Parts: sequence; structure tokens; C-alpha cells
Amino acid sequence: MQIKEKLEVFRDFTLDVAKENSGQLTAQYEAVCRQELEEFRKNKQTEMEHRLQMEERSLRRQMNSRVSRELLHQKHILDECKRQWKEKLAEEIKILLKEYQKTADYHNFLVSRIRMAKKVAGKEAVIIYLNASDEDKKQELEKETETKLTISKIDFGGGIRAVVRSRNILIDESFLTKLEQEEMHL
Repeated sequence: MQIKEKLEVFRDFTLDVAKENSGQLTAQYEAVCRQELEEFRKNKQTEMEHRLQMEERSLRRQMNSRVSRELLHQKHILDECKRQWKEKLAEEIKILLKEYQKTADYHNFLVSRIRMAKKVAGKEAVIIYLNASDEDKKQELEKETETKLTISKIDFGGGIRAVVRSRNILIDESFLTKLEQEEMHL
């Protein structure tokens, strides 16, 4: 074998070894690239899931904030409607009470409340107050109930108030007190 042939065999052998090494290196490089690509995809997937969760939380907070503001706004509207309704109802009741105070039923109511106060007091001294608006009824009520009545300096809207000092009893059958009690229940 001549040198040319030997060189040809050596060259072929070297090329085969180089091709084999190149194939192995290329396969290793491709495997590393595939692994890095897979890790990159996993990291990006995790990052995107994290961003999605953060965005979802942010949207939920914004939505909850909006819902809370709207609920508060609706509550204010409802409270204002209730307040207006109570005022209107109170005005209508006052008008009806003024009309009632002009009737015979009101006169009978006063008589029954005066007699009830006298009964509660028994033999004790009792001061029975009439509202200033009922001053015109005083004499007739005194005759009918055989009781001395006092006109109150404080307006209590009608009805009576009575005091039995010896027993520390206040009998409050005034319309003002009754209205205040009803307002608490509304």
C-alpha cells in the first residue's frame, strides 16, 4: 500500500470518526437544547399561571370594591327613602291627631285617661296635666271627672300626663310619647 492509499484510508477513517463524533455531539447538543426548551416552556407556563392568578385576584378585588360601593350607595338611598317616609308618615299622623282632637272620641279618651290616673293614684294626691291645646276642654273635663286639672307649660301633643309624687309615679298618656315609641319600632 502506498502512501496515497494509506492517506486515503486514514482520511476516510478520520472522516468516519469525525462524522461519528459530530453526530454524537450534535445529538448531545440537541438533547441539551430540547431540555432547555422544555425548562423554558415550564418556567413560562408557571410565570403565565402566576400572572393569571395575580390578575384574577386583582379583578376580584376590584369587583368586590365596586360591589361594596354599590351596596353602600343602595343602603344610603334606602335610608334616605326610609327617613323621608318616616317624616311624611309623622306629618300625616300629626294631621290626623289634630282632627281626632276635635272629636267626641278624643273627649271620651281624655275622660278615660283621667279616671285611670285617679284610680292608679288611689287616695294619694295626683296632678293631672292637660296639653295647652286642650285648655278649652278643661272646665268640662273637670266637671265630668270631678278632678282638678292643670294646663301644662310643655307641649306634649295631646292626651294627659299625671304625677303621683308620693309614690314617684309618672303616668304618660301623651300623644308625643306614643309617637316617639312608635318611631322606635319603624
